[in-house]
Amino acid sequence: MIIRLLFSYPGMYITQSVLHSVVAVIIVELSFFAWDIRDHFTKFRYRLLTLTLPILMFPLFQAFSPQRGSWYFRLNTALFDSQRWLELNVLGVIPLSVVFVVFLAIVTAVFLIQEILPIFRGRSSGIDLEVCKGTLETLDAMLDSICRTLNIGKPSVCIIDEALPVLVTQGFRDHRIIVSNRLIETLEEGQLRGALTHEAVHIMRDSSSKTQFIYLLRMLMFYNPVSMIEFRRIVHDDEFICDAITVSKTKDTEALIAAISSFYYHPAETEGLSQMKERIESHSHNLLLDERIERLREIGHDGPERFRWVPFLLTASVIFVMGYLVT
Repeated sequence: MIIRLLFSYPGMYITQSVLHSVVAVIIVELSFFAWDIRDHFTKFRYRLLTLTLPILMFPLFQAFSPQRGSWYFRLNTALFDSQRWLELNVLGVIPLSVVFVVFLAIVTAVFLIQEILPIFRGRSSGIDLEVCKGTLETLDAMLDSICRTLNIGKPSVCIIDEALPVLVTQGFRDHRIIVSNRLIETLEEGQLRGALTHEAVHIMRDSSSKTQFIYLLRMLMFYNPVSMIEFRRIVHDDEFICDAITVSKTKDTEALIAAISSFYYHPAETEGLSQMKERIESHSHNLLLDERIERLREIGHDGPERFRWVPFLLTASVIFVMGYLVT
């Protein structure tokens, strides 16, 4: 029954989209090495290929080359035939198709637990971002100067009464920067300017809209482990890009590093599964902060490198060709 399901059109789409994602991420990583790509602005665009192309490749191949699904093509032309592999038995006992379906089910469960449930829990979290205590004239003046430098419209500023350092940007057209009074009290003027510039750069790059669109692609491939990993890498790349642009504008790397350091979080040591989950999440959060600080120490005050289209288009073409031969 599982084999019959995987050999149906939806089953073939799921199977081949996962395989095409694996092919795409391998080729993209090889491109980073071959073209000596280190700039995160470039990596951001390359990694988008690993999310977008696998969604489209199977339907396009079936529409323009129906013979690709024939046994003759699979036996004589294809580099990899998933149907023959799925019919094999692991250790002569468990069908590989069962292992594959169980693996996808685990990935789907992780998606629901780690990404969907927190969305609903976040609505009832202890931090209320809607209760605004007003703003400060000095903060408004600082943000006005930053926005003139970046040539963007000035967002509204909202200060909330919160014991934790909070700095987030809300909205898609009418943006609002929410900052906690704890963060204002903790950071020096230059550090606060760096943190606000980083948020303003997110607005300049329209990061909110981009992230929502990219996450929609991620949701379409909820069963795909490669999409899960690459989505997080893309989000991290966006942070690295904004960091690089920020220091290219402020010329003060240490101030931004100090601002980032204020967001380290270490939960209290208590027992229980919920506390274990919080410690794991805080550890992941702190690792990202570590990586951002390390990158900032490496890049200096230079902005993103110039994007090269020829290697990018060549990489996309290779992904299409190799994906065509993986059925």
